[in-house]
Amino acid sequence: MNVRILPSFIAKLQFVLEKIAEDKRSAAHTFRREVLRECYSLSDFPYRCRRSIHYNDDNIRDLIFKGYTIIYKIKDDEIKVFALTKYEDYKDESEQ
Repeated sequence: MNVRILPSFIAKLQFVLEKIAEDKRSAAHTFRREVLRECYSLSDFPYRCRRSIHYNDDNIRDLIFKGYTIIYKIKDDEIKVFALTKYEDYKDESEQ
């Protein structure tokens, strides 16, 4: 199964990395590497994470990573990672 990282996720990740880098650049690099590794590991067992609390769809899941929620959609032979949230209420601003 292929994992596709969408621009909406990349934009939010970039924002988070900039905030982390203000304190420690190496921590931002480590966080980026680890979060992407977790995203790509979804290809092995995509339904291992909980059903999303933001959607009424069994194919949209929440991966919890270090207090952040990574929201992704399982569709046919592809996993689309489209959102990254922490504490704030998630609002769907784009089509998956």
